[in-house]
Amino acid sequence: MAESGFYSLILAISVVVASLLVDRIAGEYPAAIHPVVWMGSAIGRLDGAFRRIGGFIGGLLFVATIEALFIIPLYAAIYFLSPLILIQAVVAVFFLKSTFSIRGMNRHVKPIISALESGDLASARKHLSMVVRRDTSEMGSGPLCSAAIETVAEGFVDGVLSPLFYFSIFGLLGAIFFRIANTFDSNIAYKDSRNFAFGKAAAILDTILNYIPARMSAMFFYSAASAMRIRPASYNILSTAAVTDSTNAGWPMGSMSNCLGVRLEKKGEYIFNPDFRDPGVNDLKHALSIFNLASYLSVVVLVVPLMIFIYTVL
Repeated sequence: MAESGFYSLILAISVVVASLLVDRIAGEYPAAIHPVVWMGSAIGRLDGAFRRIGGFIGGLLFVATIEALFIIPLYAAIYFLSPLILIQAVVAVFFLKSTFSIRGMNRHVKPIISALESGDLASARKHLSMVVRRDTSEMGSGPLCSAAIETVAEGFVDGVLSPLFYFSIFGLLGAIFFRIANTFDSNIAYKDSRNFAFGKAAAILDTILNYIPARMSAMFFYSAASAMRIRPASYNILSTAAVTDSTNAGWPMGSMSNCLGVRLEKKGEYIFNPDFRDPGVNDLKHALSIFNLASYLSVVVLVVPLMIFIYTVL
């Protein structure tokens, strides 16, 4: 039993390392072969059918159906491929990589940085509009940097820490389960009249799944900032995190605001550290560097040790 656990541990760590290498070298998959694109397509195709049921129950059945639609075939594939370790590992790497994106965040944010450095606000607004929901058409440099920093901070939880955290505990199916739930949150978990009741189950599930990773994000941001010799302006994360209506979003954004010593604001919704200075392009660069270091740091100090404990002790 111990030997079996050891080999399972080595396989799991190898899958994580290989996935990180694929992300580093290749970045995002083309849309045609991207599992997250498949998830979004399935959600879009079946949306109408479940809206006819409507309300919270319709949304709950919708989430459960899509989860089952992906999880059951993937479980079957992993089970039947168990004698073929190498092929099983390749499948696991392919799907795990699709659940997180470190290079993808850099690909989206670096053009914003380049445009801001050259003074091209129009291009910066255009690039930012691809990663945020808010209107960027009238944004100046400060609000542009603020929105981008907020995106980087939240993206660490949704796009890196949470899927790897659930992989470390539940394996590939855990990471995929999270990614489907998070994709639902991006598609139907809105507070408008059309989605409020229908998307509530998706919103609750995403909140529950991100609850622990969101709080751990502060630790990784502070650790990464310290390693980069960036002295945080504040360690008062509890009150800062409470700024947003969201249960989770305040933790990564608030801790990033504290680390950089900058004010972050989404007009009409929240302001982190209103007495701090407005962010500039150098702060956005530092935020992206903190994101990158925190991503790899989380694998070394959380994901791998957690897998070691689960596979060898439990």
